[in-house]
Amino acid sequence: METENTIQPVNAGGHAPPIQIREAQPEDAAALITYFRRIFAEPGINLITEADEFSPTVEAESRFIRELNRAANSLILVAIQDDHIVGQLTLEGGKRRNVRHNAVLGITVAKEWRGKGIGHNLIEHAIRWARQSGVLKRIELHVFARNEGAIRLYEAFGFEPEGRRRRAVLRDDEFLDDLIMGLML
Repeated sequence: METENTIQPVNAGGHAPPIQIREAQPEDAAALITYFRRIFAEPGINLITEADEFSPTVEAESRFIRELNRAANSLILVAIQDDHIVGQLTLEGGKRRNVRHNAVLGITVAKEWRGKGIGHNLIEHAIRWARQSGVLKRIELHVFARNEGAIRLYEAFGFEPEGRRRRAVLRDDEFLDDLIMGLML
């Protein structure tokens, strides 16, 4: 089930080229690695992974993309502007029979592109794809409790809080609470 769409970013003033949202391909591996290294290095970023912990090879990232593309319950999307990745989303479906109906959502948007509708469009595509998959019945995600903007975005799509992991993450010498949110399809 292939997905591709083009959107005009909000607040672009008509000057920025449109954003293309499409399924990632193995050929995107090097660009995704570069994108993630930049994202993970942002000060104060609301992610668990640190820049120095992320060191996949292009071959390993290509293999990961191929595995997600082959799975009936998984998806990896990229948002592209001027041949550069400006956002990405993964839905990684459960590998065992008893959890195949569940996928974990992960999403990032480059700092300069946040608040312009890219995250919204990535999630919208992913939920539509998940509903059409014939396999997925539930999507879950983890989000830092301090990330109020992301929480509002997820709630707008119907995600509901399912739990709070207190002091679950140590980031920049600060313990952070992590929320678990879920969406029933």
